[in-house]
Amino acid sequence: MRERIKLEKLFIIISLFIGTLLVIIVPPYNSPDEDTHFMYSYEISKGNFLPSINDKKSGHYIPISLLDSINKNKEIIGNVNAKYSYSDIYYDNILHNDYTEKGFVEINVQNQPIIAYLAPAFGAKLAMNLSAYYGGEVSSVVLLQFARFFSLLIYSIICYFAIKITPKFKNSFFAILLLPMSLFLRSTVSYDGFILAITALTLSNILRLIEIKNVKFRKRDFIFFVVTGFLLLNVKTIYSIVLAGLLAVPDDKFDGKKRKWKNFIAMIFIVLTVSVARKFLYSRFPSASNPLFEKQIQFIINHPINYLKIVVYNFMSELRIMSIWMIGTYGCLDTVIPLIIHFLIKLYLFFVIMIDAFHEKISISVKMKIMYFVLILFAVFSIYSYMYIYWTPLVTNEVGGSNIRGVQGRYYIPLLLLLPIIFNNNILYKIKNEKIKKIGEKVYNIYNDNFHYFTIFSLVVMIFIIIFRFYI
Repeated sequence: MRERIKLEKLFIIISLFIGTLLVIIVPPYNSPDEDTHFMYSYEISKGNFLPSINDKKSGHYIPISLLDSINKNKEIIGNVNAKYSYSDIYYDNILHNDYTEKGFVEINVQNQPIIAYLAPAFGAKLAMNLSAYYGGEVSSVVLLQFARFFSLLIYSIICYFAIKITPKFKNSFFAILLLPMSLFLRSTVSYDGFILAITALTLSNILRLIEIKNVKFRKRDFIFFVVTGFLLLNVKTIYSIVLAGLLAVPDDKFDGKKRKWKNFIAMIFIVLTVSVARKFLYSRFPSASNPLFEKQIQFIINHPINYLKIVVYNFMSELRIMSIWMIGTYGCLDTVIPLIIHFLIKLYLFFVIMIDAFHEKISISVKMKIMYFVLILFAVFSIYSYMYIYWTPLVTNEVGGSNIRGVQGRYYIPLLLLLPIIFNNNILYKIKNEKIKKIGEKVYNIYNDNFHYFTIFSLVVMIFIIIFRFYI
């Protein structure tokens, strides 16, 4: 019998093949906030790491040709009848741009850690260096395509190691990291793909320390968790909850409880010190502010019960649409898969996670599982609170409203990685009937050898839907 290809190898093959198609067929800047992320990546590729100050505002001087390209290609966003024609592809790829004339732009991600943009910045830089080969300064769309490809490549490699390293829940990692939206985000310029990969790698290393008996907490682990802790805390703070899993690592992995807590305190101290130093570095640059932000905070403080009701109402009323956005909405929320396919993907994901939860036995206490569940609730509450304070007033121009704007389904994807841990139990190990056990193992082996075919199917459907939306 032919040996089955390892799951992490299958992941990287699928990710790079389907992802490269996405790099090509998704029209420029037609993914969430890609224009903003790309402008900052471009500036990093030019060595402009810190913003400039102009008229008491902080921002960057962006080439006018790049801004024109962004404005042109964003015209089809939200217009489901608009298309990205072959002539658009042709001219976007062969025309050369002049990058000398520039305009000042405030970029709302310009204070993010530079490391979160190194992959797309490297891709853009490589495209610039190839300009001589292409006969002149390549267009900004070519720069974007190179930036997309290197985002896909680097983030997929990080996910590859996450699946390879984790001793448990490999199938869940595979299915979640290859959700159509997960791959879509890795194939465009966005820190969402980066942070999903970092979250997965962090959790896989925590599980490795918990589950593999002979593994000890080494200096390289210390450095790893300091780096990922800094990134999670400073790029998307809510996902730093995965680090709570370090509490479940046995004391003997650290050569004693006292040494364990010394390492924890040292890691926390370094992460916070570097984070504060970084904030201090950017403190001299003016930050965008709005008097409504402070009024919104005061409303929450003065009406905590009412605000809790607002959050619960918005979460419950948006749960269905958030699940659709998380799984089957591409472009800039204007490209949707048929609801029957969305339902099947959601059902498939549920079964993969639950089968892992029932089949994989892990050494994590009930208290730790409850803690992760509570932290997920806290993360969701934090997402809605942030958007209520800093985004909703900009959209509605009001304080204390009942609607929360700006929450996106993709924000929940990294939290899915915690579900197999939370629902893990020993049900299958309590079955005493040998016949039932054997039948169960046979069914599981069939599933384990074939479950990935549905992942491939869902990604192929995504490709066809994007082609229909933008080209046919």
